[in-house]
Amino acid sequence: MKRFMRLSLVIATLMVLAACATAYLTPTKRLTRKEDAIDLESAVPKQFGNWVMETGGVPFVPSEDTKELIARIYDQTLNRTYVNSTSGERIMLSIAYGGSQTRQLRAHRQEVCYTAQGFQISQLEQANLHVANANIRGTRMVARQGDVRIEPVTYWFTMGDTVVQSYVDRQIAQLKYAMSGVIPDGYLFRVSSLSNNATQAYAKQAAFSTELMGQVDPRLAQRLLGGASKP
Repeated sequence: MKRFMRLSLVIATLMVLAACATAYLTPTKRLTRKEDAIDLESAVPKQFGNWVMETGGVPFVPSEDTKELIARIYDQTLNRTYVNSTSGERIMLSIAYGGSQTRQLRAHRQEVCYTAQGFQISQLEQANLHVANANIRGTRMVARQGDVRIEPVTYWFTMGDTVVQSYVDRQIAQLKYAMSGVIPDGYLFRVSSLSNNATQAYAKQAAFSTELMGQVDPRLAQRLLGGASKP
């Protein structure tokens, strides 16, 4: 009970501090200038190792309302499906970049996005992911449309140079940048696949992500891994 009260007090304090920062500190400088933003299309290879981009293969198509939300939050989006030339396995990849990320990240949690597309969400959990020798605090879930489509999903967000997972994470990052007068940018990284075995799917997604991070533009890998990639 005392632990719950302490946690509630911490969250309440963060909310007050973030609100004060928003009210009295208006960031004016972007963390990354538009001209310095990484072009996702060229930064992510269409082929690496045994993985080849499938022409015309993309993750599920979002509704018009969701498209409008994505357009408001992100400046760039990349959606591809990769096929393993040896095993025939498919991994769907989505990366999105926003030059101004504050509270908007809360509006694009993937369980909310998938639910809006008619999916049922189960096994939603915060997970410690091991990607490219980095420990990432991400989220996993299984999205399902009847018996037709069962899609285990792994994703995480970054805000500035930090991977943010929980509400508290986002409040701390928001306060840090507000105090510095800086508007943080951010990324969404998501991989998913069609599988009835979530455990196996997550393992393959982690292996795919690790291999991908070694092939993308190093600047992008650094930003996607956030502070987790630092020693």
